Amino acid sequence: MKILTIATLLLLLTLSFAATAEKSTLEQLFEQQQYDAFLQQAQQQAAENNAEALFLLGKAYHLGRGVTQDNATASQYYEQARALGSARASHNLGSMALDNDRKTQAIPFLEEALARGLKLPTLYNLGRAHSPADPSSRFYLTKAIAAAQRAGSYFGQAFELQPDNLYLDNASREYLRAYLIAMQSVGSERESLDLPQLRQQAIKWLELGMAADDGTAWTNYGALLLNENDYSGAKAAFLQGAKRQVAIANYHLGSMEERGLGAEANKVQALAYYEKAALAGMEQAKAPAYELLKAQLEYEDDLTKLEQGIARFNALKQQDQYVPISLDSVINRLAWGTFLAQQRQQTLSLPTAAKTQLSLQACGLGYNQLHGSTYNIGENSHWRMAAYLTLADKIALPLEGRVDEHGCASLTIAMTDQLYRLLQQGAVFGLRFPNYTLPLALSQQENILQLTLMPVETPLPVN
Repeated sequence: MKILTIATLLLLLTLSFAATAEKSTLEQLFEQQQYDAFLQQAQQQAAENNAEALFLLGKAYHLGRGVTQDNATASQYYEQARALGSARASHNLGSMALDNDRKTQAIPFLEEALARGLKLPTLYNLGRAHSPADPSSRFYLTKAIAAAQRAGSYFGQAFELQPDNLYLDNASREYLRAYLIAMQSVGSERESLDLPQLRQQAIKWLELGMAADDGTAWTNYGALLLNENDYSGAKAAFLQGAKRQVAIANYHLGSMEERGLGAEANKVQALAYYEKAALAGMEQAKAPAYELLKAQLEYEDDLTKLEQGIARFNALKQQDQYVPISLDSVINRLAWGTFLAQQRQQTLSLPTAAKTQLSLQACGLGYNQLHGSTYNIGENSHWRMAAYLTLADKIALPLEGRVDEHGCASLTIAMTDQLYRLLQQGAVFGLRFPNYTLPLALSQQENILQLTLMPVETPLPVN
């Protein structure tokens, strides 16, 4: 596994926090959305260098509560509150920098907030700030490994203060990233790393999560085992994650089934897992779900399964702004199969075969005529005849010719046993050209069965 894929192995976690300390009257006004009273009192107290009032005004502009959202003004108020010793102002300045992907700038603010006694959510955001990007090469990985461990330590401290599974998940994820990154190292750098210790550190936190019945921990444990090629163990862990509604666990299960890791490849089962992940909103699962579903339906002959497959495709499509593939060929296949089924129910009362002739008079095939211009057919185009019973039953017939100068395919023959049997079964006859096969309508005039072209909007054969 390449280092660039580590991010897709593990769950990305976000968290929002609510303050739990007892709130002042001013903050209660803010939280209760009594913004007129809040702004009046806050501005009065801010003029007196009240740190809390300055902080709350910064928060109002930061969030756009009672005023127009303005990060520059928010930062000015936060800075004034920070200068007066506000830990929350230090934290929010760090949080704003972090949200704008300025981690280096965020860390000093967050460390200041922590030193001033604001442990949560500061520890969590310090974990975010120290979490390294996935390395782009297999060299010089020590710095990234140390950063992941540092991030894990901050998340772990947050968990020890408040046993929330999201803190636990992030701690285990970062320690696991440290191990996975180390596994990509080579040469003397790899020799300098204590891989068993890194693995054990990750396992410790993952086991805490699994013991708490946390699906994320089970899923990330599966990622660790998958990286070590323990396919049976990885699958068992991913199944536990999937059981607990973790989308990426289904994605991993789909990938393992598709690639045949640990067992023979099973594309049907892979599709089922990818669909679950995609319907749960996981972007990476959508493309393989589309591709496998299309491949499964392209040669499907069961009309019910085609209908169900198209419905499944549309369910995926509803939550996707950009659908990477088209299901038009499958939709056309269903339309043709449905048309054949309808035609089989409209069989004629046939005269005896011995007294019957079959007459083909299919006109309109010239370059400047309707069917000819629609399907790029013209005079002298070669045609062969075929009969269709179902999507799975196409019979080539020993009848052929060329479009004449009038744009017609014409032929009159005595009825054969083969043709008569096909007509009794409700077969649809068609003229096969290089790019299209055009279905023919059947009518009866005494002892002559006449074949003519159906309208251009008629579904076309797909094989």
